Formats: sequence, C-alpha cells, structure tokens
Amino acid sequence: MESRTASLKGSRRSIPRHRETVLDILSQARYVPSFPVLRRIYVGDVAKARLSSRTRIGWTALVGRAYALVCQQLPELRDLYVAYPTPYLYRHPFSVCSISVQRKDDSGQERLIWGRWSNPEKESLASLQEKLDSISTAPLSEVYREGLTLEKFPRWIRRASWSISLRWMGRKRAKHIGTFSISSLGGQGALNLHHPLITASSLAFGPIDLEGDMDVVLICDHRTIDGVLAATALEKLEGTLQREIIDELEGACTSVRAA
Repeated sequence: MESRTASLKGSRRSIPRHRETVLDILSQARYVPSFPVLRRIYVGDVAKARLSSRTRIGWTALVGRAYALVCQQLPELRDLYVAYPTPYLYRHPFSVCSISVQRKDDSGQERLIWGRWSNPEKESLASLQEKLDSISTAPLSEVYREGLTLEKFPRWIRRASWSISLRWMGRKRAKHIGTFSISSLGGQGALNLHHPLITASSLAFGPIDLEGDMDVVLICDHRTIDGVLAATALEKLEGTLQREIIDELEGACTSVRAA
C-alpha cells in the first residue's frame, strides 16, 4: 500500500531557463491594457498567387509585410506608450516586427524564441522569408544571442531590464522589442485569440477555410490604439494583401519566367 501511494506522488523540478523568459514577458504584459479585434478577410487570391510563386513564401511573411505597409499609412500604429519619468507617446520612424518562433534549441529541446524584422516595409517578401527561415533553423547563438545572454542573469536583473526597456525608453523598446509582433498558430489549424502584449499591437491569424477566408486578430495596447483604428488597420490589411502583396508575388513569378 505504501509503495502504491508513493508511486502516485508527483515530482518537483526547477523551471527551465527558457521558460523564465516567458514568465518575464508575462510579468510585463500585465501592465498593458490590451484588447483584441477580429476580422474575417478574404485571402483566396493571395493563396493562389502564393502557390504560383517559385519562391516559397509563408503566411507570416505575407501578413507581416502587409501590416508593415499599413503602419506606413497609419503612423499611429507605431506609437508606443512610455510611462516614466512622465507619460508620453514615442513614434518610431519605421516598423520593427517581433516574431514568436517555436523551434528546437541546440540540444534538441523545444522552446520559444523571438526574432525581429527591422523596417519590413522596405524588405522584399523573399528577404523576409529568408530571415525567418534563418531564425527558425540557424544556431541559437547566431539568431538569439541577446536573448540567451539575458537568460543567464538572475530574475531581478532580467525583470529590471524588461521594465526599463518597456516603461522608460521608447526608442530602445521599439528597437529591441518591436512596434508590433506576430504570434500565430494558423499553421497548426488554430487561432490564438488573445495572447500577452508588450508591443503596440500584435497579429494572429488562423487557417484558411474552403471559401478562402482567414480570421485575423489584431491585439492592441488601448493606451495608444482605439477600436476604430484597429478595425481600420485590419480593413487596410485586407486591401494591402489583395493589391501590393499579390502584385509582388506575381512580379516574382514573372521575373523567374523572364530569367
């Protein structure tokens, strides 16, 4: 009887170092008053153009570049709320996109890391996809050096660093954390409707249905973005995907055929 009772006991283990980063982000996200806005957009024509392209372009690159172009049209989306020493809004001159990537570390263990695209509105789709592929496959010491360094410090130092970056320094927050982020489970057939937010806004999208529609969620920092602006941004996102993104995909196909 005693041996059976002992076998039912759970085990205790320390928190893996990489999970501490997730906890650090959660500790800061609780200070951000965020809300989600959902829009169903038609992407059937984009899907067809994507399949016709000789270069494989994932939906993260397509949606990320389209939203960066929208942020050019609506610069308010690049506003960051800075709390100290007195509250003010900092507007970065261009977008910086933070991308959540689930991948294996150098020892083969699954973990989350965060990569960045700086000024994605000026990059080609092929360039963004190449950078995303590198974030997903290259050694962590090459693509996540800053994050690995920060993970080595004690918790109180990490939390202080996060707090200073997010609440005291607008430019540093934009450069190192991002003006917007993408965290999507569309490739896994799911939609993460509301995830923690530490950028001004964050995108998530679900899988494409049989009619060519996709659910897209924009999670916003309510201190800088209101519901009407968020809805307008999603409307413009759909239009940008239908025009500029399709044009770029079709232009890449034409270039390949001409060559």
